Amino acid sequence: MRAGLFQYKIKWEDKKHNRAKILKLIESSDIRGVDWIIFPEMSLSGFTNNIKYSTLNEDDLNFFSLIAKRYNVNISFGGVEKRQNKIITLNRNGERISEYSKINLFVSAKEDKFYKKGKKTITFDLEGFKVTPFICFDIRFPVLFWKTSANTSLYVVIAAWPYKRINHWTSLLQARAIENQAYVIGVNSIGEDEDGNEYKGYSLCYSPSGDLLLDCQSREGMGAVDIVSDVVADLRTRFKIPR
Repeated sequence: MRAGLFQYKIKWEDKKHNRAKILKLIESSDIRGVDWIIFPEMSLSGFTNNIKYSTLNEDDLNFFSLIAKRYNVNISFGGVEKRQNKIITLNRNGERISEYSKINLFVSAKEDKFYKKGKKTITFDLEGFKVTPFICFDIRFPVLFWKTSANTSLYVVIAAWPYKRINHWTSLLQARAIENQAYVIGVNSIGEDEDGNEYKGYSLCYSPSGDLLLDCQSREGMGAVDIVSDVVADLRTRFKIPR
């Protein structure tokens, strides 16, 4: 499977601008052969506690659905529904096949004061992979990953992770890959919020052995990576870790 990690400079709380930015970047990217496009946390608004901007409406959902159908690609994106911070996945027909609500809300940013936490993990099938999605702060809780690892070959994490803690981002994603012998993809934002937090991307993909397969650094646009589901089964057969 070829995954496309999309990172872009999000204009805080400006959906119209961000939709136009996404379309422009897709049109200027070579997405031939890409099976799955992944966008950052709160893809259209940037990370905000203002529900007016973070909540996905019908136009927002149709926007992503049309992209999936037009380019014949699976899509994962972030936004809020029913006061829950979600990652939603659509198939190539633009139909919803998965949604996960963030379990570990970021208390330091008062996320818990405005949003409701999710209650359970989910795993879904995509292009031959068993995919388990998480959001940002979730990666600091390894038990969540460990409990799902037996039935997961790929973790995807969408985030709004500040650059001042980027070493945590890279280290934690790699650790989750090594511990669980699974691919880990992390897609992060670029931009700045009202509190002056800077986001500089560094969307990444790690192999089940913890090797870095893709580092988008601070470049806007899509970084593509090819991953193979058999690699997970092969590693787990050769180097057994009880689950």
